[in-house]
Amino acid sequence: MVLHGDRLVRPRRVLHVSLSRRKMANKNGAALKAFNNSQKGTTPLVELFAADINQIAPRAAQLISLLDEERQARVRAFGDSRSALRTLAAGLLLYSVFGERTRRVPLIRGRRGKPHLPDNEPFNISHAGDYAVLALSTQPVGVDIEHFRPLDWQRIALRFFHPDERAFLARSSEPEHDFFRIWTLKESYLKAEGTGFSVSPASFAVLPVSETSANFLAETDYRFTRVAFLPDYALSVCSLEKDVADRVEMKMF
Repeated sequence: MVLHGDRLVRPRRVLHVSLSRRKMANKNGAALKAFNNSQKGTTPLVELFAADINQIAPRAAQLISLLDEERQARVRAFGDSRSALRTLAAGLLLYSVFGERTRRVPLIRGRRGKPHLPDNEPFNISHAGDYAVLALSTQPVGVDIEHFRPLDWQRIALRFFHPDERAFLARSSEPEHDFFRIWTLKESYLKAEGTGFSVSPASFAVLPVSETSANFLAETDYRFTRVAFLPDYALSVCSLEKDVADRVEMKMF
């Protein structure tokens, strides 16, 4: 689920990495191979990749051919809109990380709709504003990004936030931004679990405790990480891994 206006709709440093179309055929799956190699003999961590729709937009008509037919149809259904570009960006991240097989092997969706690729590492995707983000892990993972913007956050918090979270906002010096931070933490947990909103968001609480971490106010094996991405965005990761990459790798297409 994503915040769209006042409605719910389903849908660290930034490192710039150039990935031209001409070289893409040789680099398909390179990110996944590097990820697998990096895990050998080391502590696994969550890798983060992002795409900027403004960089993609001028070549969108050509880049769409890199997606599977189902996602191409979803992109075209949005017409000439930012939603189309965000959907395209998400598909390009999948292609960049997992390679050509994303065009041949359909995504499998769990009972609550969480997608995964057969015989591949768990991943999760989120998009908001100008960006799509993909989190790659060796265990279940959830990621959520939100763009700070005017919103009737008090009404949404009253319905979807735990009383402890609403109390946190009441004490906050910047409640509007903390609303989005808490929202991404909650959403990342629901996505990691794969439950979607079949679990009431108000039934549990996640509170920021530092610039990079948060506490789940119940017993859990999940770890929560707040990632410094861009000033106008909140980005959170929920995973069973101990570590999350300290930078977001920006893919260029």
